[in-house]
Amino acid sequence: MGPSLHTDNNRNTATSTWRQQAGERKNRMRFLLGCLLGLLVSLPAMAEEILIPLQKLTPHSLIKLKCIGDAASLEIPISDRWHVKKVTLNLHYISSISMIGDLSQLVIRINDVPIAQVKLNPLMPDALLAVNVPPQYLKPGYNKLSFAVAQRYSTTGCENPCAPGLWTDISMQDSSLQVEYELNPVPLKLSSIAKFLFDPKTYPEAHVNLITEDRSAENLTLAALIASGVARHYDYRKVTFGVSPQIRPGVDNIVIGRTAFIQQFLGPYQLSLGTVKGGYLKVFPLPTDGGADNARALVVVSGENFDHVKMAALTFSNISFAYPGTQELNAFEFKMPEVASYGGRDVLTANKVYDFKTLNFPTSTFQGMNPTGKELSFRLPSDMLVLQNHSAKLMLNFAYGSGMRESSAIHVVVNGISARAIPLNDKNGHFIQNYQIDLPTYLFKPGANVISFGLELHPELKECELTLTNNLFVSIFDNSTLAFPDMPHFVELPKLELLMLNGFPFTRWPDGYDSLIYLTDPSSNDAVAAALNLVGLMTQKNGFPLLNIRVGFHSLEKWKGDVIVIGDQKTMPDALKAKSPLHTSNTSLIPYPVVRGWQNETATLAHSRQISALGEGSGLLMQFESPFQVGRTIMTLSADEPADLYRLGEALLDPEVQGQIYGDLVLVEMTQPKFRVTSMMVGKTYATGKQGDVSWIDSFLYAYPYAYHALLGLLILGLAFAVYVLLKRYRATRKLGEAQKKEPKKE
Repeated sequence: MGPSLHTDNNRNTATSTWRQQAGERKNRMRFLLGCLLGLLVSLPAMAEEILIPLQKLTPHSLIKLKCIGDAASLEIPISDRWHVKKVTLNLHYISSISMIGDLSQLVIRINDVPIAQVKLNPLMPDALLAVNVPPQYLKPGYNKLSFAVAQRYSTTGCENPCAPGLWTDISMQDSSLQVEYELNPVPLKLSSIAKFLFDPKTYPEAHVNLITEDRSAENLTLAALIASGVARHYDYRKVTFGVSPQIRPGVDNIVIGRTAFIQQFLGPYQLSLGTVKGGYLKVFPLPTDGGADNARALVVVSGENFDHVKMAALTFSNISFAYPGTQELNAFEFKMPEVASYGGRDVLTANKVYDFKTLNFPTSTFQGMNPTGKELSFRLPSDMLVLQNHSAKLMLNFAYGSGMRESSAIHVVVNGISARAIPLNDKNGHFIQNYQIDLPTYLFKPGANVISFGLELHPELKECELTLTNNLFVSIFDNSTLAFPDMPHFVELPKLELLMLNGFPFTRWPDGYDSLIYLTDPSSNDAVAAALNLVGLMTQKNGFPLLNIRVGFHSLEKWKGDVIVIGDQKTMPDALKAKSPLHTSNTSLIPYPVVRGWQNETATLAHSRQISALGEGSGLLMQFESPFQVGRTIMTLSADEPADLYRLGEALLDPEVQGQIYGDLVLVEMTQPKFRVTSMMVGKTYATGKQGDVSWIDSFLYAYPYAYHALLGLLILGLAFAVYVLLKRYRATRKLGEAQKKEPKKE
């Protein structure tokens, strides 16, 4: 018994020890697996890598460097959110085989600091170059990446300084910038809204998620206001909005609602608000299931009641510089300046004199034999009726150096059309003030316009003389002016291309006043997100926050302004289906182009009445005159499925899609890797005026010009007949008077 008991005790002790050791091993394994999992989860946040094609940073597909010396540059965006670890420039260039390799070279600089130089080898003209860019030379903001060449084809010193064989082309399509970076923590200051959170240098695009208290018209209007403010901060950078009831990880989130809702929403994350008085804003690190994501933010927009929440939303959308430096604020009043119609980014007001400094054209000096010119960009209102018999007044103040040939000149080019060459024919140089150029208005167009100044500077040299270029310069001063004459506001619609130009007609008032977004199903996250993406698009196109745009879903017939309707085909109102270019109220009247004539001629259309559907993976964008108000516009975004509606909203943010949109009917197929766009002009035209309201008489006469001509002819005939009757009566009266004079007087 004894030995047996002893053996059993030893066995039990050994078993207990083994179990304890096994448990410890399991705990260690769990710990190691947890550490490994945590490491894998944290790796993407610790280091990220992005490839930036240089084509995305410049409108030019090639940089052309010519003559014996030339230079060009572009701007590299570095976000404030990035802590740059490593940067590699991959460069593809082709140089002329006529150059001497030992005397020709390419120098690459970042912020004017040389980082690489390479010989232009005529035996290897097509070259790929990888350059390590030292991160210490980069700063948050826009960094100047420049290329300069010295190009020679002769060793005798007697050569044409701009010989045709002196060239190097750098391909922007095949060159790229590879950036490895870590994300910086979000500063817990509301001032980060202006520069850090919604940074236009974020590449390639940004994503923001919005959370609302409910789907009431008031809260969705606030969501649209906030989305507009966010999009304006991102400037031209693409930003995509999402909508969800909960926090979306990996992106910045904004939660909107009254205090009671916000406190309930933040409770599970162990976050709390401060003292809420009036409108209230606060920024937190983004809560996650495992703690917090310090590289993303949760912004709270709140208040005790709806009016206070709106005040907070207005304040949020207009924070534009580094104030306040606190984590929270209370807002008690918000006043906007008076907003004029046809405002927005770079829009000229008629009969107003603008100096070049106001038009973002500072005093500029152009030097050398091959100087790069400069552009002056501005916009005219989208509904401006540009008359043909007027002229814009350009008044130039400029100076140029001595020693130039009389063939030297400043070329003035309007929208790609050469309009004037200013001779620089004084060999002693000159300073000229108030040099007036009358530019015919038919060179301009509604929307974006560009006046370019190109330089032809030729030295007065004989063959084989030493070339000195410091005296070859032209300075155009920023007190030069431009004035555009007054024009009527009257435009023919539908023209969806104007929407892609600056959001017209919904931005006739730049703050969106008199415009409504009508949601056929406000409970759909996809429809709401599509609406917010469209609001962001129009904000960025016009450069002004849509602080007065409305979101609603009741009493569409009572709205007297312009309307954007967003919804799937099943919930689209019948009155709009019947009025739309497809006439989809009962059956669909589908237009099919048969033959297309000249460029500006309407396509010949065949129409098929059918019962059919749009199908999966496609969306429709249509524009037509409101059935409820003459001269007002209805625009619809629709798809068969809500998911396709969201994808349609995303597709409209694509610049390639935007460039293919025109007319009144646009079909977008959400194919990969590129969207397919079909645009047509199908329905009837209508006219809209300065305030959008046009009388039915004006609308009828504009839509039916033959009726106008007929009425004009009847008026002329009626006037001629009236003159004829008056002359006939006058003649009869005159004859009667003469006859009475000839009659003998009675005794």
